[in-house]
Amino acid sequence: MFSNFDEIRQAARGISEARVAIPMGHDASSIEALITAFEENIASTIIVGPAAGVRETLRELGRKLPDGIEIVDSGDPEEAALEAVRLVRSGEANILMKGLLKTSIFQKALLNRETGLRTGRILSHVAVLQVPSQNRLVIISDGGMNIRPDMEATRQIALNAAGVITKLGAEKPLVALLAAVEVPNEKMPETVMFAEIAAEGIPGLAVAGPIALDGAMDPESAAIKGITGEVAGRANILITPDISCGNILAKGLMYMSGAELGGLIAGAAAPVVMLSRSDVPRTKLNSLALGVVVSGGKND
Repeated sequence: MFSNFDEIRQAARGISEARVAIPMGHDASSIEALITAFEENIASTIIVGPAAGVRETLRELGRKLPDGIEIVDSGDPEEAALEAVRLVRSGEANILMKGLLKTSIFQKALLNRETGLRTGRILSHVAVLQVPSQNRLVIISDGGMNIRPDMEATRQIALNAAGVITKLGAEKPLVALLAAVEVPNEKMPETVMFAEIAAEGIPGLAVAGPIALDGAMDPESAAIKGITGEVAGRANILITPDISCGNILAKGLMYMSGAELGGLIAGAAAPVVMLSRSDVPRTKLNSLALGVVVSGGKND
């Protein structure tokens, strides 16, 4: 299994035909990431956005647009989002990436029942983190799409994350259903739900829950607490009870511990890179490389 984003980017360089469609991708952070992705042979790009805005940003950066980045001129965010989704749906691109537009506009185009990228599966955000204290990659989900998933949604979120971790080379998805305690407590509804999910199991996945973060990530802590099983201290997927927990945990690790992050939405007809408008170019590049590796360079 890949252990860091350098390895993911290296793997992405060996995958051909990766092409990204990005609506309103005229901001400096996106353009820097897209140029680097092309220069490193990770992916080519179609920017659906204002051509004048792209030119202005290039002037500010002192950069030139390489031949592998095409511009489809559009000044309207809604139209740009719809066109970018169409490009992926038609196979002209195989990865969708969010640019400088509101998440609500981007998701509306993505989730459109007639022209979007729905598959019948739930869509969930998958954050892949390279944490300095851990010599491995770990997934946190869902901190970006589902506000407070129920039992069935939680199962699907875990399966989406499992699909990603498997593409990253994991022998088996080891899923920790995170809570503050390991004992079900009716005053903490997620502990009851997680206990039921863990008892029933999810085919193809090793699942433990409810389980606190220390027992999921640290073998010594798991041993002290008497937590046993495949997941104890070795989890590679952390499922949080709601969007706030997932978002805070991922951003906390990123901004307070120096973790590197790459994120995408799983469950759609193609990988979807959806990041914060404030994310730095390296995070966007990580996410692009992640999308390329998950997609395999083909529009499945």
